[in-house]
Amino acid sequence: MFLRVNNLSKKYGAKTVLENISFNQEKGEIISLIGTSGIGKSTLLKCIAGLSDINAGEINLNNNKIHNLEPNNRKISYVFQESPLFPHINVLDNILFNMSSYDEKKLDFLLDKTELKNLVKRFPFELSGGENQRAAVVRSLIRNPDLLLLDEPFSNLDTVNKKYVKEIVFEIIKESNLTTIIVNHDIEESLEISDKIMIIKNGKIDAIDTPENIYNAPKNLTTAQLFGDVTSFQVENKKRYIRPENIKIVKKSAFDIEVKKSSYLGEKYRISASLGNDIINLYHNKNLRKGTNLFIDFNKEDLLDF
Repeated sequence: MFLRVNNLSKKYGAKTVLENISFNQEKGEIISLIGTSGIGKSTLLKCIAGLSDINAGEINLNNNKIHNLEPNNRKISYVFQESPLFPHINVLDNILFNMSSYDEKKLDFLLDKTELKNLVKRFPFELSGGENQRAAVVRSLIRNPDLLLLDEPFSNLDTVNKKYVKEIVFEIIKESNLTTIIVNHDIEESLEISDKIMIIKNGKIDAIDTPENIYNAPKNLTTAQLFGDVTSFQVENKKRYIRPENIKIVKKSAFDIEVKKSSYLGEKYRISASLGNDIINLYHNKNLRKGTNLFIDFNKEDLLDF
């Protein structure tokens, strides 16, 4: 394993923030770290980076024990939610700050990929938010880290900038085969970019698995709801759960519904309907009028078991 974290625990005074965190990460893997605010996601990154001391556990990176090393000796780059550049020096000097030597070809590659070549002589106040964050990413990558930690690096960008910067950054990460952990609140983005998703709950790892398994076979209802809509109804006197997109409208079945509400979502409509005593949700490509009676069906393998 390229990164191995074993029984990592962190306390602030008497409060345990992280307890017995253990996971492995392969070279080049991207792990998205998910959880509610204040649950310890950023703390975990800081512990791995050495910016926060741990109370127990071990961290092994690229066959080296690093938990007792100073941050500057861990070969880890960290991009914060706000990664401020030094205001008094230009973009290039910010990127190469405190570096006695660097790979000129790699710098040229990174500046070209991030479209910063024509901006290297500008000062931070002359950059947009997206340009500033791209420069911060280049500053991290030019140092050839073994591990890249991203702490909600796109959250302060507008929708257009976020999509653009995200695509650039993760294209570079994949091309560089760079092992990466990202703290992320964007669920759709996490499913899209990750090799694995780790969910932190109550200071412990609640789940760590591929995006496909996290979405299609969640271990509990909370996880299922975290990654998308879930609707429920009675089947053979048992409450069952299913993703709305897995419910199909058919000509005839044992399940008849009455439409209560149709909400436009852009590419589809969310249909709320009564099924016996239950109110369920499903998706449809057309607006369905209130009071319309229809039949639905589903595949049993699409039912979620908790």
